[in-house]
Amino acid sequence: MSNVSDPTRRDVLGRAALGAIAGGLVASNRTSAQTSKRVDENSKLVVGLAGCGGMGRYNMKDFMRSPEVRIAAVCDVDANRMAEAAKEAGGEGVEQIKDYRALLDRKDIDVVICAPPDHWHGLITVRACQAGKDVYVEKPLSHNIKEGRAMVDAARRYGRVVQVGTQQRSGSHFQEAAEIVRSGKLGKITSCRTWNYGNDYPNGFGFRRDCAPPAYVDYDMWLGPAPKRRFNPNRFHYQFRYFYDYAGGMLTDWGVHLMDIVLWAMQVRHPRSVVAMGGKFGLKDNRDTPDTIDVVYDFVDFTLTYSYRHCNGRYVNKRTYGITFHGTQGTLAVDRRGYELYPETKREGDKDVPLTEHVMKGGSDQHWPHVQNFIECVKTREKPIADIEEIHYSTTVPNLGNIAYRVGRQIYWDGIKEQIIGDEEANRLTGRVMRKPYTL
Repeated sequence: MSNVSDPTRRDVLGRAALGAIAGGLVASNRTSAQTSKRVDENSKLVVGLAGCGGMGRYNMKDFMRSPEVRIAAVCDVDANRMAEAAKEAGGEGVEQIKDYRALLDRKDIDVVICAPPDHWHGLITVRACQAGKDVYVEKPLSHNIKEGRAMVDAARRYGRVVQVGTQQRSGSHFQEAAEIVRSGKLGKITSCRTWNYGNDYPNGFGFRRDCAPPAYVDYDMWLGPAPKRRFNPNRFHYQFRYFYDYAGGMLTDWGVHLMDIVLWAMQVRHPRSVVAMGGKFGLKDNRDTPDTIDVVYDFVDFTLTYSYRHCNGRYVNKRTYGITFHGTQGTLAVDRRGYELYPETKREGDKDVPLTEHVMKGGSDQHWPHVQNFIECVKTREKPIADIEEIHYSTTVPNLGNIAYRVGRQIYWDGIKEQIIGDEEANRLTGRVMRKPYTL
């Protein structure tokens, strides 16, 4: 997307309107009174929230920290969550909307925060771009690889700024860690490790029976493009991430944060092949994603591993989650609390001499700078630090791990064509059949 220097807000909105017309969207004429009101509010970005769960409201609160933002509407199929979000956004004057399409129909809304369950990210983001809105979309970017590509294409076609909620990129200590990796201080890096460890043995979140959905929830719309199934509390709020219908387990939920930093620091996009092993070995609940998994990615001249276990929480380098870069001169470990560089040593005489310097740095704020970066890019039309295309590649990596695990064999990836080579069964898992009428 080409950059435009210092546009006025009216210029930006004008381009959005032209893009909507070119895309075949129908826009009603504004009355002179509406136009006048629009000019009066010209200094603020008008924001709508789609998805009023914990992360959606957390995002909204950081947007509200900016004096340049006004929250105009909140949207959710859960009326209770929507009412809570409206109250937090200021109450009176904040519209509550159940159907995301009505949110996108509001001509005054400039930005959509997209934070529903993962299986909704693609549909809402694409429709928001078509409607001329810029988007802040939660991680993981997409439920599957094909929808991620459709989201990138929509952002580019309609000239929208889309930031993904992989906020670690906006933490100054993560930025410094990435620079250390690129500087050569670690020597030749041949291995990168990422992990999440915890212990919920034996019951996890338990078994629960199917039942009627709560009266305050439009359950059919919550399912949206996912397969039609009876309501089960364990497949609903929060736990949805442990079911393949809606998400990809910890591999996409947390793994994307960690692997994104590796791809960003190592300046790579596409693994050559992927193999995954694991299973549901210990937890007695009704998730269908594994409680234990190890994935190995071949990036031609280094390997990346992701390890997840939910039946043992033993630390690595005093970290229950994190990233390590293993080089010939040192190892760099980083998480949200900070980073540390551990030098390799060489024996000289009767002592070990470090091959590089030992460095430590504490953590830094990530989410608020991430929101600030997005707001600034909405004004300048620059690409944000977690631009949708870069994070599409970062999200593809854990999605490929899930595919390799589900088919039970090594898969080979053509990152240019975005196809798995010579494996029709695995290739089908790069997309899904979306339930009508919730289709792209």
